[in-house]
Amino acid sequence: MEAVLSLRQLPFLAPALAPVHPAWEAVLNTPAVFARLRQIDQQLSQQAAQGKTLFPAREAIFNALRYVAPADVKVVILGQDPYHGQGEAMGLSFSVPPGVRIPPSLRNIYKELMADLGGGQAASGDLTHWAEQGILLLNSVLTVEMDKAGSHGKLGWQEISDALIDAVNRQNPGCVFLLWGNWAQTKAERIDHSRHLVLTAAHPSPLSASRGFHGCRHFSQVNAWLAAHGRSTIHWTAAASQNSLF
Repeated sequence: MEAVLSLRQLPFLAPALAPVHPAWEAVLNTPAVFARLRQIDQQLSQQAAQGKTLFPAREAIFNALRYVAPADVKVVILGQDPYHGQGEAMGLSFSVPPGVRIPPSLRNIYKELMADLGGGQAASGDLTHWAEQGILLLNSVLTVEMDKAGSHGKLGWQEISDALIDAVNRQNPGCVFLLWGNWAQTKAERIDHSRHLVLTAAHPSPLSASRGFHGCRHFSQVNAWLAAHGRSTIHWTAAASQNSLF
């Protein structure tokens, strides 16, 4: 119990930890991970005290960890760091809240999804319905300063996200990792390919999507693999809307 109490007492991150699944808490409570998390907490507290605006909101920093335990994850989609614009980041990689214009990378994800599986344009960029089905939408870096992309890349978050990926790799009987872009693909060495399916493609950013993301057909491949391994498939598409945010 002492480790859990210490984790809860991190002054900046405590609100974010409240809804985290207990299995993820166990990962964050391991001594090496907790020591790094405490250092990150101190740096975030200092930046907040200096009046810096940080994203996502504190209570959403670990949003990806509230929906599914490591052993039950069906799909992992890795992002790099949160959106840095006002009102965009929500603690789920590539996702933005309802009413926020769909960012370019997510727009390309939706285009590939429609080309692969059909369906209409997405009503919003909120991917909560993916997370609720067992998709871990994890960024490597979990916070960012407003209007400064990559600004928290040296805080130590990569050690935390690596530990989370390792937990899925170790505890999960078999899931799918979607590694889009060169950065995400560096994580492939952490994954046991004999148990998990690893699919790679170019990043969906407009700068690279035409070089191998479009046409990758990952969404149908995910469902085929899940079905073949006795797991329920993903309902990728939410209700379409006439008021598209594209």
